[in-house]
Amino acid sequence: MQKKLPIYAKGICMKAQSGIRARHAQKVDWSDMPFVLSVCEAGSLSGAARMLDVNHSTVYRRIEGVEERLGVRLFERHNHGYVMTPAGELFYSRAILLCKGLNQIEMELGGKDQRLEGQLTVTTTDSLLHRLTPVFSRFQKAHPDVDLRLLSDARSLDLTRRDADIALRPTLNPPQHWVGRKVAMIHCATYVEQGYWDKAQNLADQELRWIMLDDDLDQSPMSKITVMKKHKDARVTVVSTVMGVLDAVKSGLGIAVLPSYLGEQSDELMRLDEPDKSVIWDLWLLAHPDVRRSARVHAFFEFAAKHVTDELFGTP
Repeated sequence: MQKKLPIYAKGICMKAQSGIRARHAQKVDWSDMPFVLSVCEAGSLSGAARMLDVNHSTVYRRIEGVEERLGVRLFERHNHGYVMTPAGELFYSRAILLCKGLNQIEMELGGKDQRLEGQLTVTTTDSLLHRLTPVFSRFQKAHPDVDLRLLSDARSLDLTRRDADIALRPTLNPPQHWVGRKVAMIHCATYVEQGYWDKAQNLADQELRWIMLDDDLDQSPMSKITVMKKHKDARVTVVSTVMGVLDAVKSGLGIAVLPSYLGEQSDELMRLDEPDKSVIWDLWLLAHPDVRRSARVHAFFEFAAKHVTDELFGTP
């Protein structure tokens, strides 16, 4: 009975036709594989020759060579065509598994996996994870076979080492060697809890307490704006995370510069000024070039590009 050669096996095995050349080192030359599988599918030399776009004699010679090296008959020759022997059936079943496995390796390591399933790791900041949980939730519901792994880390995890598949990060200078899409601009403003502000009316500028993000070089927009606005001798409390800064302000500890997407969503806070447009973060979706053709990565890019801005800056 003739068997249908799966499309994935055709693809990977056709590549082998011009690939590995090791006839004398092993009994089965990988480049012979498409000839054997094509005869299994077509049930004849002429049919296999048409599939492979080669001469009839080439197929005959390759099949004879495989059988000679293995010392078994893979096909019974009949007037109506070629029929697999038990050895041919075994060869076929094992070869299909081999082709499928190699094709899977190529897809996963080459970023060509077109299945909307499997694990997708996204790294972002603590504050963006907090605000964008509804977006992640909607994506998960839309693609239930994708297993989201969400990492909140102040560090930019190394996409080159595949610590993550996608980085959703505010940055002033996105790496040029990564595939990226800018999805939003992030402004910052100055916020304070009402109770602290009432008490602060009787304090001099240098007596006000400011809450700053732990940033050794003061390079983040939050830190840059804070340095510009506070008195040089003002009291400072340093907090290691953006969400920590938010919690400290809400508790009435002092004044802080926060991303607008956090400050505007907090009923306990009042804004002291308009968002500062002189220092802006761009929010980027970033991925390593090797995974740009992954269906999971592509689907997340498209989904996030549509929904992130509305979630961050929409009406509370």
